[in-house]
Amino acid sequence: MTITEKIKGELAMGLRLVAYKPVTVQIPPMAVLDDAMQQNGWSAVSEVVADSSTLSRYYYDTAQKNYVLAAFNTVSGACDINAVEEGDVLEKLSFPELKKLAGLIDKKSVAFIRIYSEKELAAASGDERAALEERRQKMVDEAEVALRKR
Repeated sequence: MTITEKIKGELAMGLRLVAYKPVTVQIPPMAVLDDAMQQNGWSAVSEVVADSSTLSRYYYDTAQKNYVLAAFNTVSGACDINAVEEGDVLEKLSFPELKKLAGLIDKKSVAFIRIYSEKELAAASGDERAALEERRQKMVDEAEVALRKR
């Protein structure tokens, strides 16, 4: 068994329990982490963010509908993986990252719809913004009509 296979095995075991207990594994490069996460059904939903000696990235598991933040310490080689709340992740993602995530998740999440709409509006140009405002107003009008009918 190679060192990479051993690391991937440790990570696979820890990911099964990540909702209950953070995972720490010794991982050489970030690419090994990405590969191991992908093999265990986790998709990277953010770009790698570098902060002094830490590289971090958010991942999403479509099977369990969980989010984790993987923080790789480039000095020690330790990688801490912690479960995080959906709202925290969504607030920190850019609009292009949210668009990528939209292909992976059940879009009925109220938090996702709200944050996605806000960031979509902020990223839109003049004509796009007018069309988005018109669509939003139409949805509000339809909801008011539906409420009156009840």
